[in-house]
Amino acid sequence: FPVFSKAASLKGIDVISCRLWFDRKVSTRSPANVFSRFDSLRGAGGTFFMLDQFQEDSPELWGDDTPQGSVVACDFYNAGGLMSLSDEDLVKILTDELLPSAVTKFADAKLVDSWVGKYPGVVSWFSPGSFDKRPPLEGAGTDVLPNIKCAGDWVRLGEREHGAKGLCQERAYVSGFEAANSL
Repeated sequence: FPVFSKAASLKGIDVISCRLWFDRKVSTRSPANVFSRFDSLRGAGGTFFMLDQFQEDSPELWGDDTPQGSVVACDFYNAGGLMSLSDEDLVKILTDELLPSAVTKFADAKLVDSWVGKYPGVVSWFSPGSFDKRPPLEGAGTDVLPNIKCAGDWVRLGEREHGAKGLCQERAYVSGFEAANSL
């Protein structure tokens, strides 16, 4: 099926995901934030989310223990330049430079625990000219494989198209509903 062969030729970018647990709560203006233009990012872009602000006093964030402080999710996209760094070095960049530059009160917080996951080539890369290679929601078509649907931020939604046309968790979520509804 040519539609699936085209989709298989699409490339992905490297992503690093970090979780940081701190000894105190750090207030931020917004629970969702962006890192950009830092030399230590080595060409990557990043986000950080204050999980404790999204899920206040949630023991689940602390493995069902009593919450101690802020829990931060940091993700780096297009992270090829960071993949060779050790987990410890990535955490050090976050705790010593990036987070305190974004919110100065992070300089006073002490790290309690951390986790780092590295994922090479796993996130859709929306490079110029890639749109036509992205599979449609209906896959090979309702007349060919009627029970095969495609979902994710990389899927072309046709008449159901809306909002951002790439790299968007909300788009991936909505396309899953659209795929289910088209069955």
